[in-house]
Amino acid sequence: MKPSQSVKIDKRDLEVAASAVIGTAAYVHYLQLFILKVTLPTLIAGVVFGTIYLVISIGLFKSVKIFYLLGIILPFLGASLAVVRLHIYGFEVFSIINIGLDVFVVPACAYLFAVERRGRRNDS
Repeated sequence: MKPSQSVKIDKRDLEVAASAVIGTAAYVHYLQLFILKVTLPTLIAGVVFGTIYLVISIGLFKSVKIFYLLGIILPFLGASLAVVRLHIYGFEVFSIINIGLDVFVVPACAYLFAVERRGRRNDS
């Protein structure tokens, strides 16, 4: 690709990819309940964030615009809490996996949000 060329990201493809990745994060949150010793932080992360991520996954798949913003805020919060959890409890593979998944979802949703805002501004 030449330096002057730009990459065009299809909005629908990015919605589906973000939906799949955060859906995987929801699954991983539920999975940790069956593998790790169940403590209050594990239970909260597994049930609360697993359910929130599942809802966000469905919303992104259905192209519901509010989930672009929720897909920025809540996974960023989840990743931040996972970093705190790593600091307090030490290495834990599920936290690392979830941070990695959130690192994809947050910028993807930020891009979708920005494109949506730009489109609304141009329509006015």
